[in-house]
Amino acid sequence: MVFDTNLIIQHIRRYQSLPDRAIIPMVVAGELEAFALKADWGYQKVSFMQSILDYYPLIEISRSLTQLYAQADAYSQGKLKLRPLLPGMSARNMGKNDLWIAATALYFDMELHTTDNDFDHLTGLDLRLIKST
Repeated sequence: MVFDTNLIIQHIRRYQSLPDRAIIPMVVAGELEAFALKADWGYQKVSFMQSILDYYPLIEISRSLTQLYAQADAYSQGKLKLRPLLPGMSARNMGKNDLWIAATALYFDMELHTTDNDFDHLTGLDLRLIKST
């Protein structure tokens, strides 16, 4: 399972580990580090965050992800000719980090766990999306 930044932040705030089978895209690690700095997290939270980043596999951006990144970007903008947007969906621009996160989940054929709606339309690319609260 792939975790989006917002869900890992919730786990860190509650001092909860992720499930053992979780992987973390490298862009999520960067977003977490930036969030911790901007939110002025104290030693205990930063230490817990670091333990999560040390324990779970961090998935680098690699050439093998680029095709799926490109497909997710084109699909989001309604420009993927072989896969039109699902009925009722409108074209949108996605954040570049979200595209890498989605590409990682698609590449590994893993569920993407998130709390927001940024990835909802990508179910049309067979992204397996799990929404948490």
